[in-house]
Amino acid sequence: MKRLARVGLLFGVLSLGGVVACSEENDAAKQHRVKGTNHLAKKEYKEATAEYALSLQADPKQEKVWEKKAFAHMELGETDKAAEAVLKILEMKTAPADKLETYVTLAGMYMKANDLEAAEKNFNEALKIDPKNEAALGWIAEIYAQRGGARSMAAPIVKDALEKSLGYYDQVIAINPNSPNSYLNKRVVMFRLMEYERQQKEMAESEAKENAKDAAIVAEATARAAEHQKKLDDYQAQAQVMTQKFSEAQKAQKATQAAATK
Repeated sequence: MKRLARVGLLFGVLSLGGVVACSEENDAAKQHRVKGTNHLAKKEYKEATAEYALSLQADPKQEKVWEKKAFAHMELGETDKAAEAVLKILEMKTAPADKLETYVTLAGMYMKANDLEAAEKNFNEALKIDPKNEAALGWIAEIYAQRGGARSMAAPIVKDALEKSLGYYDQVIAINPNSPNSYLNKRVVMFRLMEYERQQKEMAESEAKENAKDAAIVAEATARAAEHQKKLDDYQAQAQVMTQKFSEAQKAQKATQAAATK
């Protein structure tokens, strides 16, 4: 999926480098931290989490160690334990911008684990801090796109979820109208809604044929088929606009990048 590539889905704000500055540092905390980092470098993630836990037991105010511990847990597929570590980091944050970034990171972890409910919850926490945060809005749009069946032709179509996805994409586009991927992803959702309307139209037409002798049923079913056709036409027209907007945004993006290299 070509979506918000500039956003670090996982640990976008967690830096795995750096040292922990601390006057009169606890020796046990340092020793276990060093051992944990050595294990991390060797991709011995289980051993790393154990050493980091001991380091944090001796000194729980080591933000970088919580970050590294969270990373190691994610590499082990232990999302809940990683989330616990990130929540410890969140407790240390005071600036709204830092809190927002941490919520986005936590949500990204849940996205990676395909826990859409937990991801949405944390993206919404980010939106409480900044209602116009493009990353959070874009990822919630993606969550509803997935729930609506936009990412798999084999998935059932859930109209309400797809419509919510469109609403979030509209917010993203209003904030950043020069993002090609927003138009692309919105168009994908529209194609799925077009398929929904096509299916509903065919069902209504079939109902009319099966009840050809009942004028009332035929009239009602025919009216429904016409309404679904109208919606299908509307989505087709909007999809064409999205294609044009995508092309324009791509050209603008390339022009900006070319100008930056001069």
